[in-house]
Amino acid sequence: MKLTIDEAAEKRIAQKMQPSDHIYLDFEDGAGPFAHSSLTCRLDLSFRVLLVAADYPNEGLEVYDEILETTLGPVKLKKSSEVYLDPETQLVIGDGLGALQLKGPSGVLADNIPIIRMTAASDTLGKGTVLG
Repeated sequence: MKLTIDEAAEKRIAQKMQPSDHIYLDFEDGAGPFAHSSLTCRLDLSFRVLLVAADYPNEGLEVYDEILETTLGPVKLKKSSEVYLDPETQLVIGDGLGALQLKGPSGVLADNIPIIRMTAASDTLGKGTVLG
C-alpha cells in the first residue's frame, strides 16, 4: 500500500507536530491504546491522524504493524485497516470545509479526519487533544 500526503495536508499536519512526534493513521476499531469509543454500528469510516509524543508508553502500540514512508516521514497504521483503503491512497485537504480526507481511485474513503495529539502527560492515556 502507498500513502501520499498532498502539500496542503502535509503543511497542516507539520504545523501541529512537535519535533519528536510519531505519526499514526488510526482506524477507530476499538483495538490499541488509542481506542476512543466502544464499537458501535457505524456507516462511516472513522480514521484519525494521531501525533504521538516520543515518550508515550509503548504498551499496545504493537497493533500498528505497518509503516508507510511518506514525504512527512513514516506513518504507522494497523495492517487490518488497509482493507478500508485503496492500494494508492492520498491524504488531502478536501473541497468545501477544508477538512482532511482520505481519497483513492475509488473516491473519498474517509472524510473529516481529525488531527489529535497523544502525550504521556494527559490525564487519561489514550485520550488526546484535538488539534484540527
